[in-house]
Amino acid sequence: MNPYATMEVDDPLEGLRLRVTLWLLPMGAVAALAAWGFSVVAGVLNPLDRVLLWPMALGFVALEVYLWRNPQRIRQVWKAALALLAVYELSVVYYEAAFFLYRRDGISPALLWFPMVYLTAFVLLNRRQAFRFSLSYLALGLLLGGAGLLSSPVINPTALNTALQFVLSNLAYLMLLYVFASLRRHYAQMHQMAHTDPLTNLTNRRAMQGRLEAELERAQRYRRPFALLLADIDHFKQINDTYGHPVGDQVLREVAARMQQHLRESDALARWGGEEFLILAPETELGPAQGLAQRLLEAVRQAPLAGVPVSLSIGVAAYRLGDTVAALLSRVDEAMYRAKALGRNRVVAEDAPEDIIPAHWPGEGGAGG
Repeated sequence: MNPYATMEVDDPLEGLRLRVTLWLLPMGAVAALAAWGFSVVAGVLNPLDRVLLWPMALGFVALEVYLWRNPQRIRQVWKAALALLAVYELSVVYYEAAFFLYRRDGISPALLWFPMVYLTAFVLLNRRQAFRFSLSYLALGLLLGGAGLLSSPVINPTALNTALQFVLSNLAYLMLLYVFASLRRHYAQMHQMAHTDPLTNLTNRRAMQGRLEAELERAQRYRRPFALLLADIDHFKQINDTYGHPVGDQVLREVAARMQQHLRESDALARWGGEEFLILAPETELGPAQGLAQRLLEAVRQAPLAGVPVSLSIGVAAYRLGDTVAALLSRVDEAMYRAKALGRNRVVAEDAPEDIIPAHWPGEGGAGG
């Protein structure tokens, strides 16, 4: 079974999270088993590790198997792994402070994994939630460590210095993670603003251009069909002049919303120009694309929008072998202007030559659109 098969292709972060987790879980299991094995060989296996290391390793392995079978449950797997690691690390903090810290100058290797809980939290949660969770986790660790130090036979300056360095370094990790999470949030906001039309909240021209290039590359590589629809609101300048620009803006928003309701999840709708909308329909031939355009036309004109009767002129074109984005856009634009010239309020498709990609090839099943 391919664990990537059911992941959303439009969410690269989720796919990356899955790939990283499929590596981290076995790494966690190996780390736990290595700690157990080396401690046994050295004759220093403590009661805590004797009880917790094997169950934790088996837990990571079980989560790995579960994730291979259920890749869509990636967040649940992360939460379970976070719980396993947090319980172990908090237990180690108390045990280390109570029984070992006063004997040595540094912390045990197990506590090197303590900051991993912060990293996991910032992957799973939003910035504020992750920061609050991580602070709570660190505070609980400090309470357990403090209780352990108070119950240890000796409290010496070396142990206190080690504890202080551990606390300060973890606070530094937390603050840096918060800064990076803030930068990531700011970048996401800037990215959304750069790729979203502020009036309709649709994809804007720049983002759709990139989507078209990716779809064209896919069509060329796998010989798959796709179609473009270019819709223009009829007499939009007259709407603005008669009812005012606020009404015109509302018409644009409502046209976008009404068309979006009649598109498939795989289709993409963008505001292409002032009153133009571009629809990308993957796996769709020219004929089914015409049917889709007709449904969009009927959906918009069936009832007034913002109190104004509205109609569309829609051009339709389909990918041809050897096409470029510019050539395809030119044909769909020409088809839309032909719809305008023929009286508006209609769908016009480009001529259908023999080299338009069919929705399925001989010996293949399925149909486009």
